[in-house]
Amino acid sequence: MSTTKSSDPAWHGRPGRLVLFHGLASSPKEFGFLTHPLRRNGVRLHAPQVPGYSAGTPAGDASWRAWVGAANDCLDDLEVQSAEPFVLGGLCTGAMLALAAAVARPRPGLRGYALLSPLVAYDGWALPWWYALRPLAYASGLTGLFSMREREPYGLRNERMRALVRQQMAAGEASLAGPAAVPLRAVRESERLSDHVRGLLPGLAHPVHVQHARDDEICRLASVRRTLASVPTGLLSLHVLDNSYHMITADNDRHLVADRLSAFMQGLDAGPPPGAPFALDISSEFGAVEAATAP
Repeated sequence: MSTTKSSDPAWHGRPGRLVLFHGLASSPKEFGFLTHPLRRNGVRLHAPQVPGYSAGTPAGDASWRAWVGAANDCLDDLEVQSAEPFVLGGLCTGAMLALAAAVARPRPGLRGYALLSPLVAYDGWALPWWYALRPLAYASGLTGLFSMREREPYGLRNERMRALVRQQMAAGEASLAGPAAVPLRAVRESERLSDHVRGLLPGLAHPVHVQHARDDEICRLASVRRTLASVPTGLLSLHVLDNSYHMITADNDRHLVADRLSAFMQGLDAGPPPGAPFALDISSEFGAVEAATAP
């Protein structure tokens, strides 16, 4: 482990701060249903707005590298506010952004990663048929002319939540499932970010907690297993959710997501653990170990 014990005795014990980056071109609204369950378990959630990445911020032609720089600026601000140890993660592309930001700059307070529906690839069952043709738009420089529009099931198995998303999008609000449409240019940058992060996984030195839906319609569970198998042995814990789609923070398993995040943080110390925290994981037995959840 590369972490060091905090010199401040106030932070001895488990970390209580959880920093999560939301999905691509979306907002912290995606984590609205997690705030109170986490708080009841002693976890304080921080969900920063990232300039150039978040909805409603000046994006222009921001690249994934600019997103990483802006994410690191957000983390700098949090560290100025408090030296308290924290767990860093995100949802969808936000999970990839968290890993890239953490590796780009030393973070003495970092104690672990929490990856929710990590977008290692766009290969789920609900993607539009034309998405397979996106390399043509990339090669021709036409990404500014196309967008990927959000559509049913909006990443949600829960019909009541789908109805809420439809209402929010009709009103032009930021929805709990993200924006109504994402420019293809931003999708391309998201893919580049995921490609970059895949190369970082073997060098991770903190515990990695992952939650992913078995029926994720954007990114297949098999792709997540295959990609994360390169995380160093003993650092990875994968939990599979059986009653949700991609937006696990708002779907049927949202309370279980919060409970598992809290349990992960409760298992961490403010300083480095004596050894690898997970004795058996998918990096040591590929595809064989998961923490299956009940519907």
